[in-house]
Amino acid sequence: MARITNGFLGNASGKLGNVVFSRWRELNTARQYQPDIHDANSPSQQKQRSRMVSLLQFLKPLNKNFIKFFNTPYAKGSTPWAIAIHDNMAAVSSDGCMSLRNFNLGSPKFPAFDVFDISYDPFTNQTHFQYKKPVANFQNNPFPYLLPCVLGEYPSTSGVHEFDIRHLLCSLPDGHFWCSITDEFEEHVYDNSWSGIRFWMVYYHSYDITKIINPAENVSQPVFVEAPPIIEGFNTRVKENLVPVNSLSWDYVHDDPTWYLKLTIDISKTTLENPADYTLIFWWNGLIQGNHYFNGPEEWDLQESDCEMLVGDRGFSGSAIALYAVFNKEGEQVSCFNRFYINHGTDGKEYPYFEQLFDCNYSNAASFVLPDGQCGFCGNLETLFGELLSLWDQGFVPAEENPLKPLEKVFKLHAAVNGSVEVSGQVKETDSEFIFLEKAKATLQARAAESYVFSEWKGADAADVVALGNDTFELEMSKNRTLTPEFIVKEI
Repeated sequence: MARITNGFLGNASGKLGNVVFSRWRELNTARQYQPDIHDANSPSQQKQRSRMVSLLQFLKPLNKNFIKFFNTPYAKGSTPWAIAIHDNMAAVSSDGCMSLRNFNLGSPKFPAFDVFDISYDPFTNQTHFQYKKPVANFQNNPFPYLLPCVLGEYPSTSGVHEFDIRHLLCSLPDGHFWCSITDEFEEHVYDNSWSGIRFWMVYYHSYDITKIINPAENVSQPVFVEAPPIIEGFNTRVKENLVPVNSLSWDYVHDDPTWYLKLTIDISKTTLENPADYTLIFWWNGLIQGNHYFNGPEEWDLQESDCEMLVGDRGFSGSAIALYAVFNKEGEQVSCFNRFYINHGTDGKEYPYFEQLFDCNYSNAASFVLPDGQCGFCGNLETLFGELLSLWDQGFVPAEENPLKPLEKVFKLHAAVNGSVEVSGQVKETDSEFIFLEKAKATLQARAAESYVFSEWKGADAADVVALGNDTFELEMSKNRTLTPEFIVKEI
């Protein structure tokens, strides 16, 4: 395509001979006319279209953030989107696959950073890695301060690429990077363990990130890293949730002089057909007197309705984060990982989650839901308490300071006839009411009695219920909600 600056028919448009004139982005252009191709579906053309579709699918969720940020400075006479397509087409494999490992943006001029000590902590749902600054000649580029850019790709079984796109530019301590992923108030049970991470550094004149000096011109080469979980064999790709958290309960048992943690399961709240065919495996992160201790795995054969785990003769003056998954007798994981918080010790003292994380050097955002007003309930402490965390880091907030509770919404479920409904996602519940965080999503599983089937939802909020299939539904708690399920006789 040729660009016309002046002369030669000026701003002509249309076809003249084998030349086509047009106007693109306020530019007069001319290109050679391409006649109709009768065989536009040859194997090679199909493969090329497949590669292009794969590339566009990969780039689309990044278009308004990473692509715009890094490609705009040198997309003169073009667009950041067009530059991204041009620079990444060669990275698409012959079978139409695009990998984050091969993704290119901008025009980096500084060497890549050495990233090491990478790990994923499933207890707090965070990726942590350390990096070492490269030796570079900054004689003509005196940018002593650094800000990291991190792009994480989630494992996806749907074939659609999913990214964490919040970390375009992060003001974080040199040498460490903590990242917590969440979707507002909703927990996605470990879907957000990154399968790959693309990591850049940007050099600045000042700590004041509002005074950026050509940020994309002072960026390092990207480096690709993968974060292995601290638990061997941790599998994030299992979607089924056969044993939800609300089916488990716990308490301490004292058989003098020894203390035990007793776990009990309510099989009616699970979807296990034959509990004797399954085993629960637990891992623990104890939060005790300013330190944290990993322990496990410990097994619970579900042939037994309860299980006692040894605590010890000294008891347990602290709290713990419990992580568990369901395995069949062949050792295959068949249910996603879940977690819950043990909020008091054998001494009877409660240990609020928020305080424990700070005391145990987890002074960063976490992403899992806890009941009964415990801190961490919101899914991301940084979102609600960012200012508090900043003041805490500077020493202005004493340890006994507690944050405000988030807004809550009430879901009232009227009793069903000839069936029942299992509700999940709530932070607490009473006999007939379920308490959710505002904007959280309630998951409703309708279970019909024998010879009956689920028919419909009734009530003022019925129109807002979203069907997920297999008599499972979802309802966003943007306000107080009331529903009544209706079950009808199954047709023979």
